[in-house]
Amino acid sequence: MTTPACAYPTQSIGHQYYTAKMMLACLLALLLLPRLASAQARRKGPATKATKAVTKQPVDYVNVFTGTSNSRWALFPGPTVPFGMVKLSPDNQGQVWTAGYEYTVSSISGFSHLHAFGLSGLSVMPATGHLENLNQTKTYPGEPDGPFGTMWTAGYRSRFDKRTEHAAPGYYGVKLTDARTKAELTATTRTGWLRFTFPETGNRQGDENSSGPARILFDFDFPTEEQVAIQKVQVRQVSPTELEGSIQQKSSYPDQYTVYFVTQLSKAADSLSSWQTPPYTGTATTYGTAFRNPATIRNNIKEFEGKNDCGVWLSFHTKAGEQVVMKSGISFVSVAQARLNLETETKPYGFNFDAVAAAGRREWSELLGRVEVTGWSEAHKETFYTNLYRAYTGRAIMSDVNGQYTDACEKTQQLSAPADATYSSDSFWGTQWNLTPLMTLLTPAKANSWVNSFLALYDSGGWIPDAPVGLEYSAVMGAQHHKSLIVSSYQKGIRGFDVNKAWAATKHDLTTPGQAGPCGGYVGNRQLGPYLQYGYVPDEDGASSNTLEYAYDDYVASQFAQALGKTDDQAYFAKRALSYKNQFDPQTGYMRRRKRDGSWVSPVNIHKFGTVGDWNSSGWMEGTAWIYSFFVPQDVPELVRMVGQKRFNQRLEEGFARGYVDLSNQPNMQAPFLFNYSGKPWLTQKYSRYVMSKFYNTSPLSGWVGEEDEGQLSSLYVLFAMGLFEMDGGTAVRPTYDLSSPLFNRIVLHLDKKYYGGRTFIIEAKDNSETNIYIQSATLNGQLLARPLLAHADLVKGGTLVLQMGPQPNMGWGLGQ
Repeated sequence: MTTPACAYPTQSIGHQYYTAKMMLACLLALLLLPRLASAQARRKGPATKATKAVTKQPVDYVNVFTGTSNSRWALFPGPTVPFGMVKLSPDNQGQVWTAGYEYTVSSISGFSHLHAFGLSGLSVMPATGHLENLNQTKTYPGEPDGPFGTMWTAGYRSRFDKRTEHAAPGYYGVKLTDARTKAELTATTRTGWLRFTFPETGNRQGDENSSGPARILFDFDFPTEEQVAIQKVQVRQVSPTELEGSIQQKSSYPDQYTVYFVTQLSKAADSLSSWQTPPYTGTATTYGTAFRNPATIRNNIKEFEGKNDCGVWLSFHTKAGEQVVMKSGISFVSVAQARLNLETETKPYGFNFDAVAAAGRREWSELLGRVEVTGWSEAHKETFYTNLYRAYTGRAIMSDVNGQYTDACEKTQQLSAPADATYSSDSFWGTQWNLTPLMTLLTPAKANSWVNSFLALYDSGGWIPDAPVGLEYSAVMGAQHHKSLIVSSYQKGIRGFDVNKAWAATKHDLTTPGQAGPCGGYVGNRQLGPYLQYGYVPDEDGASSNTLEYAYDDYVASQFAQALGKTDDQAYFAKRALSYKNQFDPQTGYMRRRKRDGSWVSPVNIHKFGTVGDWNSSGWMEGTAWIYSFFVPQDVPELVRMVGQKRFNQRLEEGFARGYVDLSNQPNMQAPFLFNYSGKPWLTQKYSRYVMSKFYNTSPLSGWVGEEDEGQLSSLYVLFAMGLFEMDGGTAVRPTYDLSSPLFNRIVLHLDKKYYGGRTFIIEAKDNSETNIYIQSATLNGQLLARPLLAHADLVKGGTLVLQMGPQPNMGWGLGQ
């Protein structure tokens, strides 16, 4: 078993929320050690015939349960494929911030098909036995934390034994105690598959001597992270083996969207029934039935239309051990498109559930196998490949197999290249240090596809959204850091997109003040107007951190312009990129809040954290003045000069010692690598190793020191473990990696064939160990490296980087010219 949550130090890198979270995780770990000890055994796919022992593949090291306690909606144990639309997974929480799956809750309320940030829909649950309980019909989940007995069984929720829960990339399975049914899940990009193994059941409704039929419930209004209003539901039974329908939803992120589905079954249903529950207007009297009115039930129907709390179920008569396979195609365009997705992606399989699970495993195996690591423990490999897996699970394809998608104005659009895709995600805030370098290095085709998605949304909406949740213009976080992915892709030779359009979009978004979106939401930078007027964002207008983030984006644009030979634009944005100096107080050596008249805001509290909704009063977006005083990724040497090298290093070392450095969140992810620029590269080696050893593990109760954020903390770990980083997000005309101490003795990168010629790059860390963390010397293809830098162009040529490791810092290495 890997490091338990209790191993975390009390002096943590991160703010107090995560310290409290880890204390809670520690207590839970003590209570759940037996469950955690059995977690290793439960990480497996569908049962197969016994075979001889084989060498473990990268996919075998993935622990899909990592961090699934107190996690958010987009971190789930169920199956998906890389950036899959369908993320089919068990849910067991109520309507809370961490809705979805909670590892410590031993019950399940449903298996829903969508778990990307802000998106949800189509929850399915098997059930057996009578529907009636406490004068109610079991057409709702029930409470996740209720006691056993009549209160617990008020809804259709089912308990399960943790020992029966098994999962791996592409598969999830569990035996449901109350439902007396085994449920198994797998998925393709746009379809979700469930295989239910039912007990023997009757089919006589209302017969007291009958066990009742087996049922598959479709709940359209179930707890999610975002408060979702179900505005309209339509369902039609096409045949005893097929349903089709739509769910029109409204939430905070995105505003409004419709989920279309077509479900096909391997066994004909006896009947279709529905429920509709009116809003509760009375007083709660019985736990488990609070805030609910009796549902209106309709049996033997062919069509259903409802809203809010409603759903349908299919009834079956089953023999003991009989399996029913259901597969559902999902689309955000139309029922016809959902059917097309279903037919296209499942045609090779029929109802062969195991073949689909095997295909999902192969897809993950190919991606994870692009990096081979050797040396150190099996636990370290588990952490590495789990993080590499998570980097590609959170964000989601939104377009259909033929390239159709629904834009922010609810209009159907068509991609010019159907093989491309559009994607939904949380904000790209901070991704210049994690997802961008990882994607452009390991999966350049996916990076190229993301760029084309941005440009498609620019075509239809006139702007590139920083947070394209549901392909809409969601106002999440700030700045325009998705531009880093566009520019880094171009600088690395990933250019399968309209370069002129990419430049036009970049220039437009960075020169046009933010405004209301064309069909809701918000586009552009909110404080761009005052930023351009004053050269910084005044305290009266917004968070001071925006000055620093806007200046970084300006640098990114200047590098793009330089690469394209646009001299005037390059000079214009390069000048704007120096705006960070206007936020810098030379007397204190810190970034400070500044008023419109140029005076500094007093008193100064460099450690006041800017929480969500309080950025303006604190001045710093999810950070502190101390943290943002190091946020100049485009010009670190100049920042060191301005602060003073000695003072810069003293502050940064103190920050690691006292917990001022916040590795749980985006603004400070670069902190360990700053020492490469301040004359102490051995401290980059020390602290990058420290971060990996102390703030990552594969425990279900922790996993990450903060919110994993749809692949951001995961990507960061993978880069740290390879000893690679890109301070400026890889956006310079000649992109360069910052080097540090790799975790493994040998790392083999199998580079992309189309973009990088299919070459191999090897990183060897000689005499590497838990204590030998310092680089003594380095060679690239036999030639000495005097500085901790590696050009991207040299890496993708293939070759070998050899690092001689030792237990003490070599203070003479890494300072050469």
